[in-house]
Amino acid sequence: MAREGPKRECRKYQSLDGSGVEGMSGYFISIGRQTAEHILNSCKVALSQGRYTWRHNRVLQELASVISTAKGEIHPSSTISTVFTTEGGVKKWHGGSILINIHRKGLLDGCDDWVVSADLPEWERHPDVIRKTALRPDIVIHSASTQQIIMVELAVPYESRMEEAHAFKEGKYLDLTKELKKDGYEAKVMPVEIGARGFVGSSAYGLLSKLSIGGNKRIKALRLLAETAENSSRWIWSRRNERLLHKD
Repeated sequence: MAREGPKRECRKYQSLDGSGVEGMSGYFISIGRQTAEHILNSCKVALSQGRYTWRHNRVLQELASVISTAKGEIHPSSTISTVFTTEGGVKKWHGGSILINIHRKGLLDGCDDWVVSADLPEWERHPDVIRKTALRPDIVIHSASTQQIIMVELAVPYESRMEEAHAFKEGKYLDLTKELKKDGYEAKVMPVEIGARGFVGSSAYGLLSKLSIGGNKRIKALRLLAETAENSSRWIWSRRNERLLHKD
């Protein structure tokens, strides 16, 4: 029979006689095989201590700051004049003018009263239509004049779980999106994944592109998000056997 490998688990630090270490109450460590995935994404103790929330909020702060710089373009209606030409181009004459609407290129195009709120202490509160529900999207981009709501949901999962995280976030806000649409809002949810080790999901690139954040600005923003996630995870890893994430 094959021998069972060491299990990954977290428990209180104990001395050899099992009595515990004086002055180390609540000191949790991961024993057994400490894989990166377990420490950075799956440790129940780290979760209960708020270590993953701390990392998530650090990345969220940067993402909200980037999104807050996005601006929509107001495209006025334009008119074109019709020109009629006889066969062979011998004679031309002008017809009437036709009013046309230029299609929106970005999600924010068409109005200029967008407000960005984030589920962070120092940021503006979400609009009432969101706060009255039981859900708290990470970021809400809201236009009162056009009744448009874009909900951005951030996840910082282990890279092998990015697709799973994306599907979970979409499903989580599906009912809320439907309710908002019934109330007359144009609503959508856009999940974004930044891997715990700094891999940027295509969803992040797509979001910034749809918000008309492109070129070098987009490159710098994605690099900042990746570095924030990676540095935060590095700190979590370095403190994996420490009682506190930060020293008192």
